[in-house]
Amino acid sequence: MLYDKNPPYPHYDHLPYAKEPWKSLYVLQRLVTTLAMVPWWVSYYTVMPRSVRPRSSWNILQCIYVNFIRRIFKVTEVAGVTWGTRDPTSEPSDTLLRETTFEWAEPLREDLRTGILKDGLAAPWTKVGTFVWPRKAKSILDSVRDTMHLHPAEPTSPNPPPDPNEAHMEEKAKVVCLFFHGGGYCHMSAHENSRTSRIPRGLIKRGICDEVYSVEYRLLQVAPFPAVVQDAAAVYVHVLDKYAKMGKSCKIVLCGDSSGGNLALSLARWLRDENKVPVPDGLILLSPSCDTSHDMPETLSSYIPRPNEHSDYLVDNPEPRALLQRTFLGIKGHSTAPRTEEEEKSLMRIVHSEYVSPCSPIVLERWGHEVIQDPQGQHRKTFWNYALPNLPNVMKLNRSPEGLNPMLRRNTTSSWEDSDNPYRKTCQFPALFASFPKTIVATGDGERLVREVRSLVAAMTKDGVDIAAHWAPDACHDPLMINETWWDKKVLDGIWEDIKKWGDEAFRHPKASEETLV
Repeated sequence: MLYDKNPPYPHYDHLPYAKEPWKSLYVLQRLVTTLAMVPWWVSYYTVMPRSVRPRSSWNILQCIYVNFIRRIFKVTEVAGVTWGTRDPTSEPSDTLLRETTFEWAEPLREDLRTGILKDGLAAPWTKVGTFVWPRKAKSILDSVRDTMHLHPAEPTSPNPPPDPNEAHMEEKAKVVCLFFHGGGYCHMSAHENSRTSRIPRGLIKRGICDEVYSVEYRLLQVAPFPAVVQDAAAVYVHVLDKYAKMGKSCKIVLCGDSSGGNLALSLARWLRDENKVPVPDGLILLSPSCDTSHDMPETLSSYIPRPNEHSDYLVDNPEPRALLQRTFLGIKGHSTAPRTEEEEKSLMRIVHSEYVSPCSPIVLERWGHEVIQDPQGQHRKTFWNYALPNLPNVMKLNRSPEGLNPMLRRNTTSSWEDSDNPYRKTCQFPALFASFPKTIVATGDGERLVREVRSLVAAMTKDGVDIAAHWAPDACHDPLMINETWWDKKVLDGIWEDIKKWGDEAFRHPKASEETLV
């Protein structure tokens, strides 16, 4: 199947090819014409000098991959196609799983439903599925023994002599990872067959983590924000409770690629702010999306162009932005339907919050950080002086600097109160990323998110986070998701090697070295 066979979601209804049979015809046409472009790309990049390639270091397969994916993504905005999703309420057949075991996490306990999780548009609380790597095939008897902390050798030897090696291994806490897949909160899944599952597979294969819980969180078309954080928190508590019942200790690492990196940052912030359960021991952020406000039409960030248009497959088209905008609030219906003032206010509060867009210009300036996306402020001045005055009044009111950021007030009589920004009113921490766990960020230096990720690294460094950064040379967005057939294996291995080194120094041999990765 070329795409997910879901009925059109309500917010896709207005798209010209969102319904069958037009949807299938359009997707087929787009695929055939894109395939027809491949011989041309091969000929062109073979004959022309390397200087005309998106990156001179790229081979022909890399050029084809980026061009092909970027062109295929057009079907999302014309036909409302989603890729690689699954029903988060369904349990997969265990017989079809080869690398993972599926578990359900109970809905988050009521006493933990605080902060951003209970504000405004809180979605229904449901159980959350998770795929656990590596797969452990167990009989019913084995499961009972695990529950009772028994092992096959114990009945024959009630008091066996202690094994020094086993005792040493028991003292070492397992490194457990919660993985959040990417896909713009609209695509992909946590299933082992998903493209993004190359990442948890690599974490296990390379010995970076002992166990990985890949979270099947609800996508935006299923439930609006903050459902993704609710689901992530439910699995986090599930893992803590599971290890506590087994009487074992663990070190928890949050890992996410693209929008999954955004979710990892959001969950880490909620855990820090609410202080209800232990905070994670580390973060692995792979091409993290950290300025979601860029995807919203007529926001300040949307007027700041992203670099690397030709060396990345990500696109900056307006229609996907509009879809994301509506699904954030659970708004259904035609894209041109006007929103109420309350909806506009709610949307702007969400997308310019520290939980959703921690590296948007609004949030960075709110906390006194440099905006690397627009260091001279040129695009911000253009937006405030020329774009904002021409917006409809309902949009203008909730996008003004006075309404979004009190630090930007200039000779105005408009009022701003803490009640308009509950996070600033209640946050107990002096800095945006204060008390965040040790972190490694891996990003392609040829991708479109590179500037906002540099803002993230700079802000975390300034706020005292123990952070390492790996800039994959000439890599596009989310390179670890790409099959080695299509990308430079040396570049991919370089990313994995730095993550492995960081993990070993942080969790396996914490005193072995204090060297910082660059």
